[in-house]
Amino acid sequence: MRTPLYARDAISRGLVPRLVGMAPDRRELVPQEHRDDLPVTLLCGSHGMGGTAVLDALDDSYRGRIPLGRVDAAQVERAHRSGPAAANTSAVVEILEQLVCGLAPAVPGAARLRFSRLLPGLFAVSSWHRGDQEQQALARNRIGRLLVACGLTKAAGGAEGEGTDWTYDVSERLADPDRRQHDLAPVTEAVVQQYFGRHARGRAEKSVQRWYRSRSSGSEDAVDALIRLSLRFHQGGDFRDAVERTLTAAFLEDLADAYGRWQRVNRAPRPLALIDNAHTAAGRRFVGLLLDHRSVPGPGARDPLVVVATRLGSGEALYPDATVRDLPALIHESGWARTVASSPSAGVLTAALSPLGRGDLLLMLDEARGPLPRHLPSALYSLTRGHPQGSRVLCEAVVRAQDPVAPESLLDLPVAEGRPAGEVLLERLVPQPQLRAHLAPLSLARDRAAAQVLTTAAVLADGGLPGAGLPTAARYLVEEHWADGAPEAVDGEAPGPDAGFVADPFLRALLVHEARRTCAEAGPGRRWADLHGLLRQHHEERGAGHEPDVLRHELAIGDAEPVVGKLTDYFGSWPAGRWLEALPHVASAPHPPRSEWADHRAEIARGAHDHLYEDADDIHRSVNRLLHALWYLSETYAEPMDDLCEDIGAELAFLSMRHPSGRVVLNEAARSWPAAVRERRPWPTYGPDYGRGPLRGEE
Repeated sequence: MRTPLYARDAISRGLVPRLVGMAPDRRELVPQEHRDDLPVTLLCGSHGMGGTAVLDALDDSYRGRIPLGRVDAAQVERAHRSGPAAANTSAVVEILEQLVCGLAPAVPGAARLRFSRLLPGLFAVSSWHRGDQEQQALARNRIGRLLVACGLTKAAGGAEGEGTDWTYDVSERLADPDRRQHDLAPVTEAVVQQYFGRHARGRAEKSVQRWYRSRSSGSEDAVDALIRLSLRFHQGGDFRDAVERTLTAAFLEDLADAYGRWQRVNRAPRPLALIDNAHTAAGRRFVGLLLDHRSVPGPGARDPLVVVATRLGSGEALYPDATVRDLPALIHESGWARTVASSPSAGVLTAALSPLGRGDLLLMLDEARGPLPRHLPSALYSLTRGHPQGSRVLCEAVVRAQDPVAPESLLDLPVAEGRPAGEVLLERLVPQPQLRAHLAPLSLARDRAAAQVLTTAAVLADGGLPGAGLPTAARYLVEEHWADGAPEAVDGEAPGPDAGFVADPFLRALLVHEARRTCAEAGPGRRWADLHGLLRQHHEERGAGHEPDVLRHELAIGDAEPVVGKLTDYFGSWPAGRWLEALPHVASAPHPPRSEWADHRAEIARGAHDHLYEDADDIHRSVNRLLHALWYLSETYAEPMDDLCEDIGAELAFLSMRHPSGRVVLNEAARSWPAAVRERRPWPTYGPDYGRGPLRGEE
C-alpha cells in the first residue's frame, strides 16, 4: 500500500489528469490540455521532497488503465556503468527498452502500441561481436524482454527463454563466417533479417524500411541502413549520439502513429511516461533528446506522450526557456506554452515541490491514539521545515509510539525497523556510510575554512573518506543540492544563526544529532568537546570579528559561565547593534550530548540560579538569564512559552538603560524580539546607523 500523498493534488489530481485525459480514480474522460504540443513536466526539489511519491501515486492511479512506462534514471545509470558489456550499450537504449516494456503491453479498452520503427533499431544495436559472451547475454536478455512485452511471441517460456531461442536462431544463420570481414556486421545482418522475417512482414516491413532508408545516406536498403546504425552505435562517440537521436525519433514517431486522427477526435487517453531522477546524466541525456526532437517543426502529428519527471535542483540553468509554475497554479491549468519555437528547453514545464504546511502535519498525526503534547506539531514543523519524507517518518513514529512523546526526543523515536528515526532518515538522505561519518562532525563548522580544520585533524582520519576529505564532502553537498542557498562567510561580520557548512537546516539537524551520538562513543580527540575546542581555537586565530563564533563553540561544550562573562564585557564596549547581532548567533550553539550534560537552561532563564552569582553585578546576571532563554528557545523542540518570551523583552529593556549608547536599539529589540521568538521568525538586526537620530521627545 502506498503512502498517502500530501499537498500534491495539483499534480496528481489536476495537471496530469488533464494532460492524460482521464480521471485518476475512475474511468472518466476529462478535457485534455494542449491538443497537439505537450510539455515535459519536471518536478523539482531536494532529496525527500516527495518527487518519487508523486510518481508512485500516478503509477497507482493509471497503471493497467492506460499505457504507462516508468524508469528510474539513477538506477539505469548505475547499471549501465557497472553492468556487463557497458561499453557496448548506452543509458538511452536502456531507458527506451524500459519504456517500451512498460508502454507496449495490452491495456483493456486501448489500442495496443506497436513500436514498428523502434524495435528493429533496438534489435540491431543489441547485436554482438562474435565470441563476446557478455554482449550476447545482454542482447539475449533485452531481445527476450522486448519480444514478450510487445506480444511478438506466443511461447510460455518467458523473456529469458524467448531471448535464448531467438539469439540461438541468429547464430544458426551465421553458418558462413566469411560473408563479411567485420565481426559485428554479419551478426547485425542476421538479427535484422530474422526480425523482419518473423515480426514485420508485408506493408509494415516496407514502411519501416522506407523510414530507415530516409534517414541514411545513399541508396542502401533498410538492412544495410540498420547494419550501419549498429556499427556506428558500437563505434561510440559522435556516431553513437546520432544513433541515439535516430532511436529516440523512432520511439516518438511510433507513438505519433499510434495516436492518430481518430484517437485525437475521440480524446483517447494519452500514454504516460514517469522518469525518476532526471537530473542524472542518463536522465538529462534522454530528456534532452526528447526535447530536441519535439522542437523541430514538421508536417506530421506530434507525439502524444505525457512525460512527468523528477529532478534534484531547479533546472533553471539547464532549461532557460522553461515555463516555471508554482504548485497551486497547476490546479486548474498548466499555463505552459512554447514561447521560443526553436528552443528545446521551451518544451519544459517546471514546478517546484514546495515543503508541506503545518496543516499537512496535523493530518499525518490524526491517527495517534492518545493525546499529544500541544506543542508537538510546531516542534515537528520547526525540525523538518516541512520536508515531506522527514515529516512522514517522524509523524508515523509519533503515531506508533506506546509511551508519551516528548518533543525533544523526536529523532530518537523508534521507526518500523526498531531503530531511531534520526538514524534512519539520515541513511535515506545520505546513503553512503563513509560520507555520513565525515559529514556529521563537519556539520558543526560554520564554513569551509572551519570544516577544513576538522578534516585535516587526525581525529577524522579513521571515520571519514581516506584521501578525499573536504573536497568530496563539499562536492557531494553541491551535486546533491544540499548546498543551495548556502550563506557566504564574510570576514569581520558575525553570521546569522542559520550559517553552517551544511546549509540545509533539516539535514544539518540530522547530522548534528548523529555527531552527538557518535561523539559520545568516540575516543579522545573525537569527542564533542574536542571538536568544538578545535573550532573555537580556529576562530580565535582568525582574530577580530570572529568573537561570536569563539563564544558559540565554547557554549556548545556546555561551559556557559565564561561565555556570559565575555558577553558582559562586550556589552560595555561594543555598539548595541553589533552586540544584538552576535547574541542570537552565540545562542544558536548546539547543546552537548545529554549523556554528559544536564539541561537547566529554562530554569536559569527564569532566574532560578541567580543565587549562584551573588558576587556578579546586575548586568552579568541579566545577560546570563537572557543568553540561556535564547539558547533554550533556539531549539526546534522548545515551546516559546509566554513567560520566557516576556522575560526576554524585560531583560533587554533593563539592559537598554545601562548601555552607554544603545538605549534606542535595545529598546526596539525589547519590543520586537519577544514576538519574533513566539512566531519563530529571525531576530531583527540593527545596522550601525540605527537610532543615531534624536530620540522621541528630544528634538
